[in-house]
Amino acid sequence: MFKTSEETNSVRDILARFYDAWSAGRKIRIDVLRAASAILRCRTELLGSHLESCDCGKTARTEFNSCRHRSCPQCGGGRRADWLEKTTQQLLPCGHVHIIFTVPEELNDLWRFNRDLFADKLMTAAKETLETLLADEKYLGAKAGVIAALHTWGRNLSIHPHVHCLVTAGGVDAEGRFVEPKRSVFLPGGVLRAVFRGKLCESLKAGLRDGKLVVPTSVTEAKCHSLINGLGRVNWNVRVQERYPHGVSVAGYLARYLVGGPISDKRLCSVTADEIEFLYKDHRDGQEKRMTLSPGDFLTRWFEHVPPRGLRTIRRSGLYANSCRKVCNAVRAQLGSVAAASEPQAAASRVCGLDHERCPECNTPVVVRFVSRPPVLNTVLRGEFHRQLRPP
Repeated sequence: MFKTSEETNSVRDILARFYDAWSAGRKIRIDVLRAASAILRCRTELLGSHLESCDCGKTARTEFNSCRHRSCPQCGGGRRADWLEKTTQQLLPCGHVHIIFTVPEELNDLWRFNRDLFADKLMTAAKETLETLLADEKYLGAKAGVIAALHTWGRNLSIHPHVHCLVTAGGVDAEGRFVEPKRSVFLPGGVLRAVFRGKLCESLKAGLRDGKLVVPTSVTEAKCHSLINGLGRVNWNVRVQERYPHGVSVAGYLARYLVGGPISDKRLCSVTADEIEFLYKDHRDGQEKRMTLSPGDFLTRWFEHVPPRGLRTIRRSGLYANSCRKVCNAVRAQLGSVAAASEPQAAASRVCGLDHERCPECNTPVVVRFVSRPPVLNTVLRGEFHRQLRPP
């Protein structure tokens, strides 16, 4: 077991204390093994070190390397800030709408057995729903820009797959002009729910027919089909938030969950041998509450949200797709004004709490000059010996 010199309330220390007991005799996904191994090695001598210094050399220090696993709460801040800065520079200077597509809890078992394929079907259904309705002359009749982010957890670490979509409040019509929505309501919630439900259910049933979706062990394939067919009587939660004058605030919200896992260290209240207490916000009444779980239940919930390797949880389509950069630049020229150059940096600093450290002597940024890695790390990263992924 990995030891720490000082026990603190952090996800890494929870893993160090309780992972061995939790994993004993349990069949574990390879993605969970990779995540546990990376986080426990994060910022220790096992990952090597790097030298940080400024131009004048008066500020210099040696730090241990980060694991850079996207579920690690310790090393995601810089990546969040970089992503947010890049994204806010690409946003069109127009209004944006935040739309959330949620999967009913009746499909949670199917999600557990098909995380990567289900995630792809979910994000595709959300994208196609927006494309279909926004292409309709009644609502917009144009191609909008969409940035979609997959989240799999609720505030209390429960399984809660949903997609957050940042959508431009306008788009490019067939003549190449930027047009505004024709109605005060961007998209009607009832129509949005019906189209999304139909597309996702049909895609799931096609996956079952093709044998690509794995049927949960608790049901038969026939019962799984019946379950999906019965979802027409279930209330699907699809929300259209109020329109924002720009997309920076929603992009900042998406950046918080880009990497770092489902819970940050600052939400942990207390960690004992018998229970772990953390803060969460109850969406039903908006109140901040505390939840207490046993260490085993906490790790079970936390590891449910380790994404499969290679899964793209952020996807762009429409005007924000890479193939539409020229069109997007033409729209930006049509709209004239652009966001202030300092806005992305300010938003990144505000959301991620990061600023580039500068030397007090020469005022130049402190940057990484040299990185050393232990030879065993390359073997582990290549995945040639999966048994090394389990912490010793």
